[in-house]
Amino acid sequence: MSRWFAFYTEVLLQGVPEGDYASALEQLADSLPLEIAAVDRTGRVLIWNRALASTTVPREQAVGHPLLDVFPGLRDDANLDWEWALARVLSDGIGLDVPRRPLHDRVVRLLLFPLVGPDGGIRGAALALDDITERVRAEDRRILRVRSDAVEALGAGIAHEIRNPLNALSLNLQLLRERLVDPKTDRAVLLAKADTMIAEMRRVDDLVVHLLEVSRGGPPTRVPVHLDEVVGAVVERLSSTAAVAGIQLVHRRGSSRLLGLDPQRIDRAVHNLVRNAIEAVPQGGHVWVTTRDDPHSTVVVVDDDGPGIPPGDRSRIFELFFSRKRGGTGLGLPLARRAVEDHGGEIELLERPGGGTRFVVHLPIVPDASPQGGGREVAGDD
Repeated sequence: MSRWFAFYTEVLLQGVPEGDYASALEQLADSLPLEIAAVDRTGRVLIWNRALASTTVPREQAVGHPLLDVFPGLRDDANLDWEWALARVLSDGIGLDVPRRPLHDRVVRLLLFPLVGPDGGIRGAALALDDITERVRAEDRRILRVRSDAVEALGAGIAHEIRNPLNALSLNLQLLRERLVDPKTDRAVLLAKADTMIAEMRRVDDLVVHLLEVSRGGPPTRVPVHLDEVVGAVVERLSSTAAVAGIQLVHRRGSSRLLGLDPQRIDRAVHNLVRNAIEAVPQGGHVWVTTRDDPHSTVVVVDDDGPGIPPGDRSRIFELFFSRKRGGTGLGLPLARRAVEDHGGEIELLERPGGGTRFVVHLPIVPDASPQGGGREVAGDD
């Protein structure tokens, strides 16, 4: 709105006779829902519209006086020297746009611009204020509501995920106590109960580690590495898991670039994608992990020929704690996405041609992170 006023003011200056200009500008100012003042070359008020008079001083107390004398909110602004800003716009024609500024109990947008005549000379300046208090408060309330909802969901998810292993731990402690009372209890039974409790404690610890990784984020610690080495290590690590489940796991190597990556975080991200694929595929199924060098990114594709992800779940798979898998924490995919996005990349969920699921990871080409790299772009070494 304030920019439209600046535009119409320029039109008036170019098309209205000089003697009628002040009256036409005042009519324009009074017709707009903006607070508007105009000053002459000396900084004295010529125009003080009704909207501005309703929030400051009456028009008759403002016209003819220096702008900053009748508008102490500007004079007392600790963030900007308005005397300097006004002098600059009057002498050099350099305007000022302040998108958001507290003004007493309000929040306003301020636009200060020169009034330039047909001859190119600066006749004065105009100040337009747009009260955006309600918009700002509504946006602040929306952000607060979103954050509150996120905290509630996070708290509920943490409570749910930690309660399960704690319940199992409590039950096994009770059973262990009963076995210890009986002198005839086999030592192997006691060891089995102890192992179960240790496993549950590790599950809680893993959950905390995952939560910290999801929440921490931040810039990755980059070192020069070949993506195929990272992906290859993941595939090798999960090959026995796939074999036991009767799944064929295949790694198709196709990347030769040396990238600046945080290998641990990318390893964890790819691990979560491949493990999810293995768990989603029935016995006799397949999981393919493919890497390639595209012109503007290096790509990892994880395909499976499982049942696919239901349409209703596709928009939620990266939500914290969302999981349809029995025993799933709903942290693997959010963790993977956070790691990839912190590298400046992205993860896409696609439908695989022929059925199943396809995750595509795009990692940008970044400068060599090694001390001797000297900031050069990493190219292929073939």
